[in-house]
Amino acid sequence: MTVTAPGAAANGGRWLRLPLIVALGLAFASLAVTSGVAYVAVLAGATGTTERLLVDRTNRLVEAQVALLNGRLHPVTEHLEFIASLAASGRLKVDSPTDMREALAVMMGQVRGISATAFASLDFQLHRVIRHPDGQLQRDSVPMTEHPQNLARYRELQIMHRTYWGALFWSEAARQPVLNVRTPIRRVDDAFLGGLAATVAVGDLSYLLGDPGRGSDGRYFILTGKKHDQVLAHRRLVDPRGLNLSEEKPLPSIHEVDDPILAKFHDPPVGNPRVERALGGLGHLADAGGTRWVFVYRQVRGYGPEPWLVGRYFPLEDQTSDLERLTNGAMVGAATLAIALLIALVMGLRMARSIATITDAARQIEQLEFDKPFHQPSRLREIDEAGRSLDKARQALRWFEAYVPRRLVFRLMAAGENGVVSRRRDVTVMFTDIVEFTPQAEDLPESETAELLNHHFALLGAAIEHEHGMIDKYIGDSVMAVWGGISKMEDHADAAVRAALACARAIVEDNEVRRASGKQPIRMRVGLHSGTAVVGNIGAPGRVNFTLVGDTVNVAQRFEQLGKEFMTPSDEVVILASGDTIRALTEPPEALGLKLGKPELRQLRGHDEPVEVYRLL
Repeated sequence: MTVTAPGAAANGGRWLRLPLIVALGLAFASLAVTSGVAYVAVLAGATGTTERLLVDRTNRLVEAQVALLNGRLHPVTEHLEFIASLAASGRLKVDSPTDMREALAVMMGQVRGISATAFASLDFQLHRVIRHPDGQLQRDSVPMTEHPQNLARYRELQIMHRTYWGALFWSEAARQPVLNVRTPIRRVDDAFLGGLAATVAVGDLSYLLGDPGRGSDGRYFILTGKKHDQVLAHRRLVDPRGLNLSEEKPLPSIHEVDDPILAKFHDPPVGNPRVERALGGLGHLADAGGTRWVFVYRQVRGYGPEPWLVGRYFPLEDQTSDLERLTNGAMVGAATLAIALLIALVMGLRMARSIATITDAARQIEQLEFDKPFHQPSRLREIDEAGRSLDKARQALRWFEAYVPRRLVFRLMAAGENGVVSRRRDVTVMFTDIVEFTPQAEDLPESETAELLNHHFALLGAAIEHEHGMIDKYIGDSVMAVWGGISKMEDHADAAVRAALACARAIVEDNEVRRASGKQPIRMRVGLHSGTAVVGNIGAPGRVNFTLVGDTVNVAQRFEQLGKEFMTPSDEVVILASGDTIRALTEPPEALGLKLGKPELRQLRGHDEPVEVYRLL
């Protein structure tokens, strides 16, 4: 196997490197060529753009029209079913024609477009509420035997078990055809109690769909019939007088509504395969008076025995005008781009000189030369700020090359050179350890183990840093932290005790979340000890750690281990502190929330005299 030295690889690639000015020139030239190609592609793809715009508008128009239709007719069904449910449950008396008529009248006041409602009782009476053109409501009752059609519809309703829209029929009262929805009233035991019906006049439906207040342009339609040649909704049907409609001929044809555009609906489509393909099954093109019109529609079922075609139409030129604006915009954009390229080229030449300063600074960082300032003032704000940032990075990197913890580096930078001189300090050291972590981690995947430790260390780190402590190191699942190591701290013991109690609270609160999610709670031991320790750089000249050593560190760790003797199976956290830590407090223990009893005396390895042990938690 042949190994190539990194320097050789770098030297071998030098021929690929270009001067900054040349690179900028090539970049601007490439941008100009790319923009030119894009400009040509935009113009060449104009037809494709037309198709996409047409499909998008088609979908929006059809969906909006169908949604509007459903929004007008669904409330009729919902209110009718609500009244039927009240009657079926006995909350509305079916044997009271007055109550039934009043309920139907309230429904007509809430739902626009209903021309009449009726309750068909078991005694073959039709209790009606009819809306007159002036908006007044007429309430009456008539026998169904007077109108054989009503009796036939009643018989049909008796065998139904759901709400349904019946076939369109002629209404003498409204003098126009009406849509009708019917629902049976049945008790829980399925006994038939009567039926409800509501009608929507074709004129009212046409008005609701083409309401000018909603911005309608009147180019809407609903077609029905086996060949979809009968008009159910149209602006001409808002007032159907003059169309010679009758019971024998309730609906006009597309040729009888005085709409020359709609009359071309069934003509052979205009030959435009691309537009036809874009429309798909949602519409087609037709020619009327030398103008190409786009018909868009959707088949809708559920409002009677025959499906409807709900749609709109608009001139194709409405779509191509968007394309013309796109072409003009592309031309203006091309001219603007050319001017921008010239300006960018001039600016690039000036930027090259300033960027060379940043390049020199990066080279000095690569060679670990941090003594020479990088910053040179520049009129370009970003480059000027970059130079200042590199100067700050230079100072930070002088510490980062020897120390890893970021918080430690920040503190050392604040303390200056004196911060790294080894010296004896009065400190408080804390050790923590997760109880039985090893057997617990053996049952977890590696990723979950790492996630558990990271989360655990984050909880402890937040509490330690809040009390101005420094995490010295992580040892497996243990944490070693110190107070008073970087700079003198009169209340190092107080801060360490507060941090230990905060760690305990964080663990207890987190365990509640872990139990709620079915996870095993974390149990932890904490040991605190105060005394003197040597603080400073410890290690070989090429790799040092800023840490502390001495018997104080050893005693703190043994206090953490001593927690095994004090911890019961029900304890989540146990905190032990030495008598030296308690005596080092600057505040009374009560001020820290401690209720101390008499200390226990324990013998520690390496110590002739027993030490005082206080349990804080």
